[in-house]
Parts: sequence; structure tokens; C-alpha cells
Amino acid sequence: MSRPLGNLARDESTPTGKLVDAALDGPGEPARCHVVRVFGSLDVGGAERRTVELLPLLAEAGVVLHFVTLSGRAGVLAPTVERMGATVHPLPLDLRFPIRFLRLLRRLEAQVVHSDVSTFSGVLVLLAALGGVRVRIAHFRSDGDGRPSTARRRIQRWVMRRLISIFATDVVGVSPGALSNAYRPSWEADPRCRVIPNGIDLGRLARPGDFDLRASLGAAPGEVICLHVGRPAPEKRRWIVSQAVAALAGSGRACRAVLVGARDAEDEARVLGAAEAGGVAALVHLLGAREDVGDLMRQADVVVLPSDREGLPGVVLEALAVGTAVVASDLPGVRFIAQQLPGVTVVARDAPPSAWAEAIHRALHPARQRDPEAAARALRASVFTLEAAASAHLAMYRRCAPGGRHEETAAPACAA
Repeated sequence: MSRPLGNLARDESTPTGKLVDAALDGPGEPARCHVVRVFGSLDVGGAERRTVELLPLLAEAGVVLHFVTLSGRAGVLAPTVERMGATVHPLPLDLRFPIRFLRLLRRLEAQVVHSDVSTFSGVLVLLAALGGVRVRIAHFRSDGDGRPSTARRRIQRWVMRRLISIFATDVVGVSPGALSNAYRPSWEADPRCRVIPNGIDLGRLARPGDFDLRASLGAAPGEVICLHVGRPAPEKRRWIVSQAVAALAGSGRACRAVLVGARDAEDEARVLGAAEAGGVAALVHLLGAREDVGDLMRQADVVVLPSDREGLPGVVLEALAVGTAVVASDLPGVRFIAQQLPGVTVVARDAPPSAWAEAIHRALHPARQRDPEAAARALRASVFTLEAAASAHLAMYRRCAPGGRHEETAAPACAA
């Protein structure tokens, strides 16, 4: 299967136990490395969940993690993070933030600052450089920040990218598209840039459930179950799932839509409004947030992702890992996954509902014989494992140790 070119950080199926060995200075306990990671908040989202899943492997290898949240609140995942041994420091963005952040870095004796806040990472790596932090990472998780490209916003992005190009020691994207679209198209010419795909926790997906999806919906044998998993955010465009079900029903294909994600009155009104307009209100089911996503995906016929913007959609990887077909928007991150793993059907972002319905039909026809074990093996052999992601993170973090390979001056930047 073809692999994309570029600086793709990959570890060939590194066993978990070897991660600790890779982080050792020598015989004995893992060398301690104090890392400060920066998020807006630790709420439920793809980047946050993937980071939480990495924590046990990083902690085993000697990484001491502190999270700074720029919203000023910890977030709903903060208790989980703290149970894993990390610490959360809410620091609101105000006039006092730079001083408070620098004081925190000094107090924690931070050796790594790892920022996950898109182009605003420019400010964080600048402050980290002023604070003498050795390793400064700007991590791009999406194809863009989702904000309007006003003149002021374009200038701000240029300034922030310039700060990253000067002060970051590492520039990371979850996919080639995240670097091309959110950082710069010429990223491959910059030796500090690399792709580190998110890893998928196969153990979590494999947990058995006791929820019979078809029975709970009252679905008849042969009815297609279209599943969407994601936040009720505008860029997820969840209402398109309702429109696709209506188009399928209009073509004589019996189907139901199941949407899993946090409850939001405005988004749900749009989803249900689209269902009512298509005459399929009784066929669209909102289940709210769930922890048994792997089990639901195994029971669904197809996972549908009509997003307008993603970085590396974990939902697509999770579905493929359990052997469920995926129909998704034609986004760079989706294409990147499709180059590595089979089972993805892409649809143009501006396609009408009938095109989504046709793509779902193609994904299911002819009927596929599911092989979850083969799907899990394919995931383990890909670049999307937790172990590969952890090893790539540790390769960056290890440079904080005395004698670690590191250039104190950032590598020459690409032209802004």
C-alpha cells in the first residue's frame, strides 16, 4: 500500500515495553522529563482524547506532564488526566498571562513546552524560548482554525507562523494536510517539521458492551445503520447525516441514522429539522455522549463523517480498526488515512445529499464480509498505533536531557 512522502515519524510496531528503554539515560529508572502541554481546555475532543490515551505510555517512560489551559478552566477531562498523575494549571489569557506562564515554567523547571493551540502556538514557543525551555513544539491538529479570514486575522496568522518559524524547535502535524494548510505548504523543506499521526487505543475499542443498538432503535433486519460520532460543532455538519438518510429512504433503501456526541440544543434542532424536512424524523436517533463507541461502531453498517474541517479524524481510524466501512468528506486527513488503510469512501465537501446516499450505497455494496481481527491487524501494522505516537513524542522529549541531540538555535526557517 502506498505511503505519503515527507517527514513522517514512524516506529515499526514498537512494543510498549521498549518505550521505557528508549527513554532511559542508562540502566535504572527512566530519566524524568518535565513537559508542559498547552490546550484551550481539556474538554472532550479528538486532540484531547488522543493525548489522554498517550499519558500512561509517556508516564511509564519518565515523562512528567503538566497541562496549561488557556480558557482559564480545566475542562471535563481534567479529573481523568489528574488520576493518571498529570497536573492541570488553568491560566486565562489576559494581560498577566505572559508573566504567569513564565513563572510557572520556572517553578516546574519545564524542559519541554508542547503547544496544541494552532497558530497561537507562536506566542507559547516565544515565551518558552524567553524562559530558557530547551524543546519547544508547535503541534497542528487541524487543517485550520475555523475562523473567518479577515484582514486582521490574516495578519495575526502571519505573525504567529513567523514566531513559530523562529522559535519552535519542532513543528508537528497530525497529517501532511494539517501542516500544509495550517502552517505552510513548504513545510517539507523545513527539517524541524514532521508528521506524527495520532495513535488509536485498540484496547478501548475492543471492550465488549451490553447495548443492543438495533433492538434499542427498533430497526428491522436489513435496515442500514448509519453512525456519526462527533462533537455538535458547526464544522462537523451533523445535519448532513439526516439529509443522506432522507435521500437513501427516497431511493428505497431502508436505513436509520444514529448520532453520538455531547448534547447541544442548537445543533440538535438543525439535525432534527433536516430530518423532518426530509420526512425521516422517526429514523434519526440522538444518543448523546457515550463511552461504548467501539461497540456501537461494530454494530453499525457504516460510519459517516461529513465534516467541513478535520486534521486526522480519529473517528475514521476507530471505525476502520473494528472493520466498519467509512463514508467521509474529501479532506486531506481523510485522504491520508485512505492511503494507509482500506475501507474509506470519500465524498466532495460540497456534494448534495444524493451523493452522500450514493456513496453509502457503494460502501455497502457488494456486501462485505467483516473481519474485525484483520482490521485490527491492519491498524497495528500502520502508522496509527499508540506505540508509534508515543515513541515519536519521546524522540522529541528526550532532547531535553543533558547531552540530548538538540540545536539551541532553531533550524533555518522556510520563507514565510
